[in-house]
Amino acid sequence: MDNQETARLEAENGFRQLEEGIEVIRYYLERGRPFALRPGLILQLQRTAVLGIQPNPGEWRRTPVRIEKSAHQPPPPHLVEGLVTEMCEYVNDNLHTRTAFHLAAYVMWRHNWIHPFADGNGRTSRVLSYIVLSIVAGYVLPGFPTIPEQIQKNRSGYFAALEAADKAWTDAEHLELSEMENLLTNMLATQLLSVISTASGKELS
Repeated sequence: MDNQETARLEAENGFRQLEEGIEVIRYYLERGRPFALRPGLILQLQRTAVLGIQPNPGEWRRTPVRIEKSAHQPPPPHLVEGLVTEMCEYVNDNLHTRTAFHLAAYVMWRHNWIHPFADGNGRTSRVLSYIVLSIVAGYVLPGFPTIPEQIQKNRSGYFAALEAADKAWTDAEHLELSEMENLLTNMLATQLLSVISTASGKELS
């Protein structure tokens, strides 16, 4: 498969993955179903992201990996499933005590920190974070572009927020997510602003 074909499949899969994420949000919110984050959802989202591109989609990685242009060394493969379970437990244990922005930022960072798949980690973390943000906030969030789409187009702030959280954790195992929370807050404001713009018939800045 050449680079052009890979890029086409990634774009198509990314669209399907976001649509899948929105369907998950609707499933829990429209009928008031109780939500709990489970590893199975994460496997499902990653499978959609890399289907037709990578072998063994929807499976935890089996080899060590390195993240390009990052000082962080992800944990070895035998720890991955347990760490993902711990990530889910943190969200579920704090579902009613922490803010939607905090939990969404935590999932965005921790998923990338674990790097549980051979490919598709960033895309999956962004949609997963959006699911958590929406469900905890209690809304199918309107507006365009969505937070995952904004990050896809401009990743500099996203990478900086990940690095800040990585550094705090490496230095003292301290959970410091303020930069990621601020990023998500500002991106959600941009997403919602499009609704006001459409309703008023005016382009807002």
